[in-house]
Amino acid sequence: MSDSLTRTQAAALGLVVLAAVCLGGYGLARVADRQGFWADRVEVAVGFPDADDVTPGTAVRIRGVDAGEVVAVEDPDHDGPGAEVTVRLRLHPKYARRLYADASAKVHGSGVFGAKVVAVDPGNPAAGPLTTGRLKGVKAAGLDEAVAEVRELAKDVRQTAAAVTRLAADAEATSAEARGLVKDAREGRGTLGRLLADDDLYWDLKEMTADAKGLMKRADGAVGTVEGEVKNVRAFVADGRETLRSVRQGTDALARLPIVRSYVEDANALLVRPAHRRDRMAYNAADLFEPGTAIPRGDAGHHFGAITETVRAIDHKKAEVVVVAYADPGDAAQTPGAALETTRKQAEAVVASLKAAGVHKLGWTARRKITPLGMGTSPPPVAEKDPLPPANVQVLIFTPP
Repeated sequence: MSDSLTRTQAAALGLVVLAAVCLGGYGLARVADRQGFWADRVEVAVGFPDADDVTPGTAVRIRGVDAGEVVAVEDPDHDGPGAEVTVRLRLHPKYARRLYADASAKVHGSGVFGAKVVAVDPGNPAAGPLTTGRLKGVKAAGLDEAVAEVRELAKDVRQTAAAVTRLAADAEATSAEARGLVKDAREGRGTLGRLLADDDLYWDLKEMTADAKGLMKRADGAVGTVEGEVKNVRAFVADGRETLRSVRQGTDALARLPIVRSYVEDANALLVRPAHRRDRMAYNAADLFEPGTAIPRGDAGHHFGAITETVRAIDHKKAEVVVVAYADPGDAAQTPGAALETTRKQAEAVVASLKAAGVHKLGWTARRKITPLGMGTSPPPVAEKDPLPPANVQVLIFTPP
């Protein structure tokens, strides 16, 4: 019996293969067209007072939708009033056509760890199309400015309260003095008592009492006015707190977006995983790096080798690795900012050694997720049961069930 195909069968098989190739090519072309791979991108520019950590590759969004990316950040052509950093954006044509003459852009911070997104407001169609190719840069309101405004408001409240206290004390003293004067006149004590028979003195005293009452009335009115102002100030403080709460909620919501969260290092989300098995390797930072630096020690090769072999031995393809570094909170030689940057670089150095050894590769395209995290002098979000060095580097392996 022969296994060769007849001419009719071979022709039919060739037609089926050709149809499959054509359909695959058509589908790939449609996907590429929807993603804008064949479309020419449109470049626009934005002027900002400062770059605010924006770099090439930073995402650009219009009404929350990914519309392009930053391709260049250029220094101002002069220094002085009105100097601006030019940020060049490359947009998909279908979004660039919807920019109008009053379009603007501002930089949103993604939290403590510094990831940025350029948000573009397309403007009002009534303003006409954008013809200059340059958008207006708007400085985004930060959490620090809101806190400063609330603090200044609280300072004004304290000063107003002190003024109210002084005014009330003056009014009370005036009232007490007037009451004492009237009492002496009625009981005939002192010079006033001896001169009660004098009608002129009576009228003078009566006028003085009227003046005292008017002063008290004006003082009461002033106190009421100040109390009203204090209520207004309290309302402003409440508005400030609400603003802070809204800013915090907006920042948290932005950090949870699918695109942005890949740029945000959420220590709690990375280190607290109740649904995963957690394995750990812990090292004294002084055994891996030169003191106070992220420079590996010359004799730390066996430690890095042990870490590499441990990660290479992971047999679960969905297991994730987090390298986290902590600084000594009692080290007076480092500021909190320097400690944060040092631990971040230490964690990145360990991850770089793992990737250089290729242990993150699971196949031709699949890669194991290995994340560096520097905590500085911050305490770990998970309570430590075992004693660890104050400055340490941990390799955590999270395996799903």
